[in-house]
This record gives sequence, structure tokens and C-alpha cells, in this order.
Amino acid sequence: MIYVASYMAYYYSIALTITDQQILLSNRVNGITAVGVGFLLSFIIWHYNYTNIIQKRRIESQQKQLEQMAYYDPLTDLPNRRLLEKLIKRELASVQRYGQETVIIMLDVDDFKLINDTYGHQVGDSILMQLADLLQNNVRETDTVARFGGEEFIILMPNTSVEEGYSFAERIRKTIMEKVFSVGSVTLQITSSFGVSSMGDINSQNLEDYYLLADRALYLAKQSGKNRVEKAQEVC
Repeated sequence: MIYVASYMAYYYSIALTITDQQILLSNRVNGITAVGVGFLLSFIIWHYNYTNIIQKRRIESQQKQLEQMAYYDPLTDLPNRRLLEKLIKRELASVQRYGQETVIIMLDVDDFKLINDTYGHQVGDSILMQLADLLQNNVRETDTVARFGGEEFIILMPNTSVEEGYSFAERIRKTIMEKVFSVGSVTLQITSSFGVSSMGDINSQNLEDYYLLADRALYLAKQSGKNRVEKAQEVC
């Protein structure tokens, strides 16, 4: 539109100063040639920029897909163990620098194998997805819920004491116990066991050591009858 409007203005304005028809025609032809060349160059530049934008968006989309595959659990869309370890490294730096207390909560669905054996793996997977949503909806924005593997989940809670973590785990335990999980025509209730530990209780470069106390507390909760919360201090 800009080129057309400019040419039309040129077309009529030169007629005001040029009276020779041959010169006028020649100038008008030159003008429309210039407009055509300009339009062609503009189109080439536009197409080049458009192609670059599309390619950039495609690359960004592929990078996001690769990141999703690398760092997130495909079933629950929660961070997986790989991403959790990155977050723990970052949180560990904050703990060591500022002296803040951070809690790790490990939870495991009680008798989950029985659910799979009785109702099938599709029901079991749906239970895990619903449980993941429940956990996500009950933590703070600063907390991280990750799927550790199988029916195990980990909650990373910055700026939280062990006592606060224990109270939170108790609330979640009761919420899970009271919830009715529905999968098609199947309805059932589940329970979970919890282990709570503080990252400040360990001085190690091995990330697995930071799971160890919570895992030991979880093991004690299982051995003590399941559907309960144990603190790591009671295990050491």
C-alpha cells in the first residue's frame, strides 16, 4: 500500500512540472520500475525474516520438548530425579551460604503393587497422576514436588524446619487417606508413608546422601505399620 500510494503521488506530481509527453511517460515507467524493484526487495527481506522467525520458534519448541523429556516425568509431568538433583544442588548452595533450613520429604504409596495386581497398571497410573495433582495443589510455590521413581515422590521445602515439614507431611497424609480416587468405575482409597529429614543434617557432596535420612525415616514408617510420618532425627 505504501508503494502504491507513493507511486500514485509521484505519477500525478511529475505531470505538474513536465509537459513533454515522452519525458513524462519515460519518468512514469522509470517510477513504476523502481516501485516494482523496491517491492520485490521488500518481499525478499520479509520472507527471509519470516523464515528465520518460524525456524527460531521451531527450534525453541524442539528445545522445550527435549527439556520436557529430559527433566520431567512423562506420566505425572512432575520434575524427575535428574531435575530434582539440580534443584537440590542449588538449594544446598543456599543452605551453606545463608544457613537456612531445608526439608526433604519422601513419600511412598502403601501396598501400591496390590493396586496394580488387582486393578491393572492403567488404574495404578491414574492413581499416581491424581496423587501428583493432589501434592502439587497442596504445596507452596517455593516447594518442589518430584517423582522419585515408581510410587515414590519427594517434596523439597526450602526455608522449612523439620517440625514444620513433619506437620505438613501429617496434613498431606490425612488428605491422601481421606481422598476417594476414581478411575472409571473403580473407586478406592489409599494411604502413604512419609520420611522427613533436614538437608542441614548432612555434610556431603554425594546427592544420594541427602535422600538417605528421609529414606531411612520412610523405611521406619513402613516397618511401624505404614500410613504414618517419621522424622529422620528419630532414626539416627
